[in-house]
Amino acid sequence: LTRNAMPGEVVTIDGIFLPARVEGGYQAIRAGLVASTYLEAMRITVHKKSYDNKESSSDAMVRQVLEIATGEDPVGRLARSIAPEIFGHEDVKRALLLQMVGGCERKLADGMKIRGDINVCLMGDPGVAK
Repeated sequence: LTRNAMPGEVVTIDGIFLPARVEGGYQAIRAGLVASTYLEAMRITVHKKSYDNKESSSDAMVRQVLEIATGEDPVGRLARSIAPEIFGHEDVKRALLLQMVGGCERKLADGMKIRGDINVCLMGDPGVAK
């Protein structure tokens, strides 16, 4: 698996996500319940040599994106495409969509910065499609 990919390439790594073993003594006590992890890679697939090698968008795809963007309720349409097998919960799907695309960062006149991160906490009974 060595030298299959170079920095900047777009890859998929298949493997096993494992906790790193901490030997006894002070290091084990200090680690507590938090464990370091590592990925034991089994296969590396290179998709693109870099982000500069983007596939050119076809005119049909550009038209489709513009149609969605200028159509009626584009946020609702995109929200409905999240987990279509789960009926309803439109407000939750909109919140998840907004979390995925993020918000905008603002800097106020007094120098305070407001992050554009959107946090969502889904609570409910087990097994009800959270």
